[in-house]
Amino acid sequence: MSGSPPLDTPDDKRGIQTRAVHPPVPPSQPGDAVVPAIEQVSTYAFEDSETFSRASADKVGSGYVYTRWANRTTDAFGAAMADLEGTEEAEPFSSGMAAISAAFFALCDPGDRILSARQLYGGTHSLTAGLLPRFGIETTLCDVDDFDRMKVELQGAKLLYCETIGNPAMRVADLERLGELAHDAGVPMVVDNTFASPVLCRPAEHGATAVVHSATKFIGGHHDLIGGVLCTDHDTMLKVRAWARELGPTLAPFNAWLALRGIATMPLRVERSSASALEIARFLETHEAVDAVYYPALDTSQDKALCDRLLGGLGGGTLAFNVVGGKEQASRFQNRLELIRPAASLGGSHSLIVHAASVTHTQLDDSELEAAGISAGFCRLSVGLEDAADLIADLDQGLGAQ
Repeated sequence: MSGSPPLDTPDDKRGIQTRAVHPPVPPSQPGDAVVPAIEQVSTYAFEDSETFSRASADKVGSGYVYTRWANRTTDAFGAAMADLEGTEEAEPFSSGMAAISAAFFALCDPGDRILSARQLYGGTHSLTAGLLPRFGIETTLCDVDDFDRMKVELQGAKLLYCETIGNPAMRVADLERLGELAHDAGVPMVVDNTFASPVLCRPAEHGATAVVHSATKFIGGHHDLIGGVLCTDHDTMLKVRAWARELGPTLAPFNAWLALRGIATMPLRVERSSASALEIARFLETHEAVDAVYYPALDTSQDKALCDRLLGGLGGGTLAFNVVGGKEQASRFQNRLELIRPAASLGGSHSLIVHAASVTHTQLDDSELEAAGISAGFCRLSVGLEDAADLIADLDQGLGAQ
């Protein structure tokens, strides 16, 4: 009689459902994976209850228990980011906003005050202006280069917060100067390094206590993951983890694996997008339908010297510009684009554009938009990996049909 052999064998009399749940472990053989493997698991088993109990009490360091606490794949991503940023440790998070929230809640208590640069991502503005006050944490905003006022406002503040390259007006923070002010005031400085990435800048080398990223952007680089990371020293990380372990803003192992994949090509992508962004910015400076271009590597930028000193002369893969005619003309222009797509986010393989007041900074009222340097025709362009000449042609035809 032909067909498959019987399921039961003399060596294993367990039922088929049990054997389906507990398949045999294949024999090991030589060969190591070239890239990190995904440990797509939620919970871990132990050989003895004592080890299980000790690991459960410690949460980190004595064994893997539960992926909300630790996971080999997310740990591998954290270790890679700590190495790139030059910090002792790094903690992955489910998003960039989760990492930023962790920094604020771990380092501040009710009654504390944050001093922040005014040039902020809209989501961070919402957090500082709307959510943190509900927990008794207030925020004072200053222009990123108003050092005299910052020195005064740091008295009594709990921490200083800024972005290496401000979103969306591309102002570069003088991290060395800000780091000195924070040090003199005895407060930690937390820096969002998303727009620069560790390829262009490592804020910990300039006085930052903690560095946060949206890993969704240049770290991941392919528009296919949501994630964040916070890089800092061991003592600060103890405070961060005490908060994060309980609230659970955990990065999924698969997204951690995608981020690890992205890290391998991040330097190449950042250099390519920076070169293309500079070429595009120079083109836009000469276009009659554009009345201002914001990109720190331009010779005409007020931050050019700082860009050269802090970022190695590269301005990153994101730029901004004002379309003549305000919001209506900016909308018409974006609708005519063919290669460049209207979409949120940045730092990925595809070029994306947003009208800042309508998308990324909807949380700001008119006066706040004006203070942040966001006009009615303000567009933010994330430059991807397409040929720069093709992107310029697309921008030209979109602007030329005004």
